[in-house]
Formats: sequence, C-alpha cells, structure tokens
Amino acid sequence: MPQKRIERKALIVGIVVNVLQVAAGLAVFFMTGLKAMFLDAAFTAISVLSGFVAAYLSSRTVRTTDRFPNGMFALEPIYAICKAMLTLSLLLFSLIDVTQVAYNYFALGIGSRIEPGPVVIYEILTVIVCFALYMYYRSENHKIRNSSTMLTAEQKSTLVDGSMSFGIGVVSVFLLLLPTGTPLDFLHYTGDFFITFAIVALTIKEPIGVLRDALVELVGGVHNDDEINAMVEAEAQRHLPEGTDYEQTLIFKTGMNYTVDVYLSGTGTTIDVADLVECKRELERELTKRLHIVDVDFVFD
Repeated sequence: MPQKRIERKALIVGIVVNVLQVAAGLAVFFMTGLKAMFLDAAFTAISVLSGFVAAYLSSRTVRTTDRFPNGMFALEPIYAICKAMLTLSLLLFSLIDVTQVAYNYFALGIGSRIEPGPVVIYEILTVIVCFALYMYYRSENHKIRNSSTMLTAEQKSTLVDGSMSFGIGVVSVFLLLLPTGTPLDFLHYTGDFFITFAIVALTIKEPIGVLRDALVELVGGVHNDDEINAMVEAEAQRHLPEGTDYEQTLIFKTGMNYTVDVYLSGTGTTIDVADLVECKRELERELTKRLHIVDVDFVFD
C-alpha cells in the first residue's frame, strides 16, 4: 500500500539520522560529563530502537491472516503507548538524578564543575537536524492525512528531542559566558539540574498527549478530528442506500485503519441488499482515496 511505503520510508530516514545523533551525543557526554547530555543521547537512542520496531510493525500490521483477517493495526497504538511510557520514564528518571546532584551541592557542598565547551557546537547542529526531521515527519504524515499513529509518535518525540537540545545549548552558552566568582557561580555546578528541570517541564506534555491519543485508539474511542469527521459524514449522506434515512456516523481509528459506522433507519418495508452492498463499496472506494484504509459498516439500530 502506498501509505505504508511512505510511512516506512520516513521511519528509515529517522533511524539513520538518529543513529548519527546518538554517536555524536555520547561522544560529547563522555567529554563533558554533563548529565543533560546523557538525557539527550539516551532519548535519541530510544528513538533509534523504537524506529526499528516501528519500521517492522509498519510492514506487519497491514497483513491479514486467518486469525487476524482485518490486520493487526492495534499494534500501532500499542507501539505509541510503549514509546510514550519509555519517554516519560526517562524524563522522570533524569529529573530524579539531577535533583540528587543539586541536593549534594547545596546541602553537602559536593559537586563537579561543568565544562560545556563541546556541547554548544553539538547542540546547534542537533537543533537544526531535529527541526528538519520534525518537518520531514510532519510532511510525510500530511501526505496520508496524518493517519499514521507511529509517525505522529516519532514526530512528537523529535520535537521533544529538539527542545532538549535547544535548552541545553542555551544554558551551555550562558555558562561559557558566566564569569567565575559571581553570585551565580553555583550554576557552574548545578546548571545540569536547571536545564533538565526546564526540559522536563516544557516537554512532558508531548508524550502524555501521545499516550492519551493512543489509549483512545486502542480502547475504541471515537475519532475526534473535526475535518475528517465532516468529510466522512458528507460522503456517507451522498451514498445512502434506497429506502433508508441517515441518522449519524461514528468513526473509529486504530493505527492507520479507519472503521466507519453509518447508522441508518429504514423508510419502507424492504431494503434491496444488492443496493446496500453496492453503496457500501462505493463509499469505501471514495473514502479510501483520502483515508487510505477504510472499512464501512451500515448499522440499523
């Protein structure tokens, strides 16, 4: 399917870019010992691993078998849920870690001076790369009407990664320019804490949003995209079987698969089954042009 090829291509590009970022990030971390750099590199490493999983799932979820005649699209929101939980865990773990460092300095007078020199160049390049990758994911997902749950998860993840890099870069420049012996001298030892705290505060809503949307998909919640809902409702009313009245349309999205339930009521004593089937197929063909993978059900309640 063309939409799956677009999805897989975007995921593979993301894997290659993130592998290069991980290697560079770890090199800078070992040179500086900056814990925020470890958070940045570890976050990108998660993107690499999850990218391999997403690329594999992209080729598997659309396949049908005797046991899964409708495909395995539920694996896509499960993937998004797992990635969001890993991201949240990493953010919280890093926050606890740097809080311990700040406590040791302020309460016990123990700490190591931060040497941010190589960080600045690395973070400038990383911000540029993350922004470019974010726009690439967004563009590719837009081609398929933002139907890819996995590309959405990767897009949000890249935004978080870029935000981390931007925050680390700004504070690193500040520490380079901050002279020794000023009232702000403590930042040379605890700047890690303030960087990481700001990153967590500003980015934690992104994985939470991905987790929420994926859970809604997984448990069968109604799709809430107003533009898509309006389009589907209009098409459903244009493809009504003879002898029926339109009541409502409910749209459910699981991964890249859409299920459209069109609720109808009969206006006569009989309904032509052949006409009913033909209207269903015509509606599916029309919606497939825009939503790519669609199952339509006419429901009489």
